[in-house]
Amino acid sequence: MQAIEGSLKRLLQSLSTPAVEKDALDRLVSTAIAEVESKTSADNRRTQWEYALRHEVFTLAATEGLALKDPSTAYYDNLKLRLDLVLSFTEKDACDQIFPFNLLYELLETQTIPSCSHIFSWIESRADRLTENMVPQKGKALVLLRTLNDLLRRLSKTGSTTLFCGRILTFLSQVFPLGERSGVNLRGEYGPTWDGPGVKEETEDVKMDTVEEVKQLEDKMQVDGEAPKDGAKEEANEESPNPDEKKQQQKDEFYRTFWSLQLPFSRPSVFTEPQTFDQFKTSMNKILPVIKEATAKERALMGSKANSGSSLKRRREPEVNIDTANQGYLFAKYLTSLELLDLEIADTHFRRQFLFQLLILLNHLLTFTKATKITWSTPRNRSLQMDFTLGPDDEKWVHEAIQKTNEELRQTTPNGRVFAETVAVILEREKNWIRWKNELCTPFDKAPWVQDIDVEVNGQLVKRRIGLEEATREVRRKMMQDPEDYPHTHGTAALTEIWEMGYRDLSDLERPFQPGDVQDFVKKVKQEDARIEMRKKQLARNSERIVQARAKAAAASAAASAAASPAPASTSSQEPIHAPTPVSAPSPAPTPAPLHPSLPAKPGTLPPKPATTPAPESTPAPIVAPKPTPAAPPPVVVPPEPALPPDPQIHQYEENKHRWSWLALRVAREKYLRLFGHIATGDILMLAQAIEDERKKLAEEAANPGKGEKEEPVGVSSQSSVSMADSRGELAASETVMAAASPEKIEAPPDSEAEPVVDAAVEPEKPVASQDGEGDVKMEG
Repeated sequence: MQAIEGSLKRLLQSLSTPAVEKDALDRLVSTAIAEVESKTSADNRRTQWEYALRHEVFTLAATEGLALKDPSTAYYDNLKLRLDLVLSFTEKDACDQIFPFNLLYELLETQTIPSCSHIFSWIESRADRLTENMVPQKGKALVLLRTLNDLLRRLSKTGSTTLFCGRILTFLSQVFPLGERSGVNLRGEYGPTWDGPGVKEETEDVKMDTVEEVKQLEDKMQVDGEAPKDGAKEEANEESPNPDEKKQQQKDEFYRTFWSLQLPFSRPSVFTEPQTFDQFKTSMNKILPVIKEATAKERALMGSKANSGSSLKRRREPEVNIDTANQGYLFAKYLTSLELLDLEIADTHFRRQFLFQLLILLNHLLTFTKATKITWSTPRNRSLQMDFTLGPDDEKWVHEAIQKTNEELRQTTPNGRVFAETVAVILEREKNWIRWKNELCTPFDKAPWVQDIDVEVNGQLVKRRIGLEEATREVRRKMMQDPEDYPHTHGTAALTEIWEMGYRDLSDLERPFQPGDVQDFVKKVKQEDARIEMRKKQLARNSERIVQARAKAAAASAAASAAASPAPASTSSQEPIHAPTPVSAPSPAPTPAPLHPSLPAKPGTLPPKPATTPAPESTPAPIVAPKPTPAAPPPVVVPPEPALPPDPQIHQYEENKHRWSWLALRVAREKYLRLFGHIATGDILMLAQAIEDERKKLAEEAANPGKGEKEEPVGVSSQSSVSMADSRGELAASETVMAAASPEKIEAPPDSEAEPVVDAAVEPEKPVASQDGEGDVKMEG
């Protein structure tokens, strides 16, 4: 033991300053433990270290009174240093894990409230180390909870220690889980029952009144010398009481009524007794008007003080100051004397306290309505149930009382509206806590998300559990990739379409849509024709390249086969030597051209492979070639050329051209329907040419008006000719429109009546003009 005490003293002497880093302190503690390891027994070494440390701490704690008298004392620093030593020795397993908590429990009981505040500051700073591996409801957790609860009992609920109480409760809520049984009122127990005025004094007052009446009756009997008769009793009862006595009786009655409400405030279970709720309603109806009158009187006094100055100008309202810590109106308990009740009601904070209590009880009563009880009544939470149900009429009265109480709370000063809103928030949060307790305090923490997947291991599927991060890794990788380009350049498809149509402002909508002129569509048709021609040329070039490539490949294969086969020996110089020709193999038919340059050849028409049967084009030349007798070539049967499939691009261009033609016809039908009979079916170029000719003719007629009158045909006016051309043009328009897709021209039969009209419209003949002139002369004669 002496070795341990000496080592501890040397350790304290080496710590010149209280502020020592944790690493340095741990090294010194490890050195001290190693020094005494060989000098002490392992059985009682831990107990000896605990005794030495406790003795050192309490030796310093005994000097608290003298140390605090010195303004420059380092008492608290030295105390925290010794507590750090205790914690370090415990972490090095030199002391029991519960030893620091037992030491704190004993130390806090011997210290004053200011010293306890400094010690608790050390507990807050070392909370991570103290609560490491702490299991709730076991071991050191129970000691810590008992220590802090005992400290809370020593502190006052109001005054300067209120902040200290809040620090302790906050620390407990951080260290222990929210559903800790020690911090939850599972049995639904209420606080201490009210035993003040209004409960026990009622029977005593009744007895006292009876005794006083008996005394008064005896005194009267002694004066009169005879017992009062029944008529005298009635006359005595009918006498009006003294006004002062009547006022005093009303004051006493209000006093008992006011303080009697503290009983249901402290124990709401009294509502299960009959007539309790009716008495509560009666008391409320008596007290609220008095409180309202006191509030109105106070506001009137404040208004008269504000307007007591010489100026009647409205003054600026003072700023709202919610900080009430230094206003000094906190009370541990209100006094219940009869003479003080009027003064207490005149106090704003007293009225606020009463109205706050009233709101708590009224909101609690709403949990016992028939509809609400069904939602939370279960067999397990019987402790929270009460054999009381609020009827519909009573529920309506409770809602009205809550509204009146809130309004009265807003009228209090100062900052009544802010105070009322704060109370409303607190009561709303309390509803959530009440529901949580009614649900038997279900745990708040939830298990982490997991998923079971099948993983193949050695050819077998094995269940494997993965977390959220691994399960969403692929999804998060896709989310981190760059998004695709948005298809709509102007936000949405509708806005993009409107922008592409040329609309830039609302004024653009005022201009009507112009479909365009026939000449515009003619340009588009010519563009499609140019595209078709370019595509055809491209296909032709591709076809030529394919044919040339195939010819080169065939020639190369033929040359290779001729080089591989040996030439036979010549038997006679007069006979030509030809390449051997297979007898059994028939001569191959000529290979037809492919169906389309962009498509492969038809199956079965490819040339045979050089290894088996040489191609006809690759027959080697004879070695000796005298003039052979020309043989008649066999007749070549040329198969009919199959219909070529259309190219997709050409087909698309044809569709575009067809669409532009139809649009041109629709545009021209309003003005130039009479010209539809002069053009071929769907020939927009001819229609444009006819329109241009008509425009030129009209321009010439406008330039030379006399010439146009002379060229009018005999017996036919210009109006009749135009109407006839319009009617015949309308007859021909139907055939034109129906056959607009056909590229062929419709020719009228020789005996058709439309032929002279077409000739007259396209190329007017000169005899017609002469007849027109003669007709004019005849008509003038």
